[in-house]
Amino acid sequence: MQTPDQHPTAEDQSQPVARRIERLSLHLTPVPRPLLSGGQLRLQECARGAPRLSVDTASLSEFMRGRHRDIQERVFEYFSSRPELQTPIEISKDDHRQLCMRQLHGLVRDAGIRPFRYLFEDPAKYFAVLEAVGSVDMSLGIKTGVQFR
Repeated sequence: MQTPDQHPTAEDQSQPVARRIERLSLHLTPVPRPLLSGGQLRLQECARGAPRLSVDTASLSEFMRGRHRDIQERVFEYFSSRPELQTPIEISKDDHRQLCMRQLHGLVRDAGIRPFRYLFEDPAKYFAVLEAVGSVDMSLGIKTGVQFR
């Protein structure tokens, strides 16, 4: 009877395993070598000592808010003033679905924000509303995008 060491395919099977082990060990202890002979690539030192980039945060914030910040503020104010519509950390799937529907109804009926109308009148405004409600609750953002009554 042949032992596994004497089996003709045992050596063929061990070669890929050995190559894989060698490859994985190189991830742990890489062999230093020149990256390119032309010097196009080189290691970069940590940016700890690099000078800080100066940014005009007010201008950047204004730019990032976009031209429909007013309706986004209405969304934020609406949900800030109604803690019962804020999503708790631990909530069942069924309760979350019901809460999202109450949030959407409140947004349309109480706050007077009609996303579907904006979709046709001003798509940028529609997406601004979706961004705002998505930051309140991502599931609400999805529901707002797919469910209208």
